[in-house]
Amino acid sequence: MKKAYIYIGSNNATHELESEKAISIISDHFDGFSAYEIIGFWKGSKEKTLKVEIVIDNDTALIVKVCKELKTKLFQEAIMLEIVESNVAFIQ
Repeated sequence: MKKAYIYIGSNNATHELESEKAISIISDHFDGFSAYEIIGFWKGSKEKTLKVEIVIDNDTALIVKVCKELKTKLFQEAIMLEIVESNVAFIQ
């Protein structure tokens, strides 16, 4: 298993963080994830940023596709994606 961290900055046109729109896009593809607001910096400017954590299998194609969709629909220059190995377990 892997853990993907997605960093989504504020809309380039409006300078507003579109958290609900981003969460809606992500939830169309993944059943579970965590999301929280942080402060990010892009090209020297401070902006509200949404950080999303998702546990994924070893196939990263879907998460890359979702990031590209987020980039387009949220008018971003780039979306930062970090993927790390994880020993995550779901305890039921």
